[in-house]
Amino acid sequence: MQICSQWNIKLSLALRFGDLRGRVRRQPPLFAGGTHDRLAGTGRLVSARRGIDIWRGLTAGSSGAAAIRRYRPAREDWYDTSWNPTAGCSGVSPGCDNCWAMRVAGQLARMGGATAARYTGLTKMERAGPVWTGVIRVRDDLLTWPLYRRQPRRIAVSLMSDLFHEALTTATIDLVHAVIAVAHWHTFLVLTKRSQRMRDYYSDPQTPCRIAEEIGRWASEPSQNGGSPAVSARGTAVPTILTSIRSTGRARTVSTPQHWIVGFSRVRYATPGATPSAVRPVGLEPWPLPNLWPGVSVEDQSRIGRIGDLLKMPAAMRWVCFEPLLDRVMPEAIPAGDGYFDCLAGGHYTIDGRGRVVSIEGPRWPPLDWVVAGGEIGVGARPVQPDWLRALRDQCIAARVPFFFRQWGEWAPGSGEEPTRTLVRVGKRAAGRLLDSRIWDELPEAFPPDE
Repeated sequence: MQICSQWNIKLSLALRFGDLRGRVRRQPPLFAGGTHDRLAGTGRLVSARRGIDIWRGLTAGSSGAAAIRRYRPAREDWYDTSWNPTAGCSGVSPGCDNCWAMRVAGQLARMGGATAARYTGLTKMERAGPVWTGVIRVRDDLLTWPLYRRQPRRIAVSLMSDLFHEALTTATIDLVHAVIAVAHWHTFLVLTKRSQRMRDYYSDPQTPCRIAEEIGRWASEPSQNGGSPAVSARGTAVPTILTSIRSTGRARTVSTPQHWIVGFSRVRYATPGATPSAVRPVGLEPWPLPNLWPGVSVEDQSRIGRIGDLLKMPAAMRWVCFEPLLDRVMPEAIPAGDGYFDCLAGGHYTIDGRGRVVSIEGPRWPPLDWVVAGGEIGVGARPVQPDWLRALRDQCIAARVPFFFRQWGEWAPGSGEEPTRTLVRVGKRAAGRLLDSRIWDELPEAFPPDE
């Protein structure tokens, strides 16, 4: 009886604090199916050390992210992982008031050690919480991070910053895009509130040339034996050696992987067949990059003009994130000259004196390829009205544009019948992401399928 009691105590402690160390049958590998639900159900059977390793693996874009290939979350977001070569920002509109990245940066600055050194000074503490100071830092140790991830992913770029912030130099933006061009097996999602600078950047005919020059510098790295890069028959420099900085901070010389060479071959050179010393990058082929998806963030109708900037620039795919959605938006009414443009269905129109819609001629702008929407999170989160989301979803369905509902945020519809149902603050996890009893996670066909 005493032995049985001791066994029960050991069993309960093992279930609560760690694995059973061989005393019961081994559990199946955690995250073999790749869902957060399985983590919630079996996490107590996993040692604390392994649990920490798993969550580090899910926090991609950092030095501990190598395990993401084994432990992959379920599709609960519009991206698989994030890549943050820059950190720091400043507010430009009401959607920045309760910025998630701003709070995270403030927390990281208080952690101490190397992490605090990277984020100290990016935010300052005020009465309502941390606020961006406008200081931007470039993480040199993360610039080449996507090149060492072989598994194709949907990568969100610079969620801890804004890639088109006015404090970032054009040279830094070119360097980030050089990595995007070489890492052709990934899909990169760039989201910004500074739509005018993004439009100017992608519309500049010199932009692909500058990016090609950055890639050309990598391709012209001398080999260990002091040799020069080879040149293919069509004049493309084929790099043999590339010096990279790993997350450990140690520089080492490695042979150029074959999948990189495809990315390097996107560079066009001025003198095909010439000697390596005469090779000069002059552009990219194709341009715009097919694995680059630029998008804009819009929180209300007053900022709907950002979509106009998005439509005016060259891009393989265009998308809009209505998060946090703070007011009703009308994507069918993008200001365009003397009229409007429907960014979902396409077509220019105006309103005559009797209030009738009249089609007019206008620039040939493509409609949007994808729409993401969601509510706000955080201490000061503002609620999103269900009618705003339903109207946006119905318009996307009518125009056959994929619609992705990310989350309700901190607020969710309470009990009762429409239209008297009120919104209740229940927290992000309890609010969930069901809209009319369904999860809306539609993705464009160009996205790589989940594995």
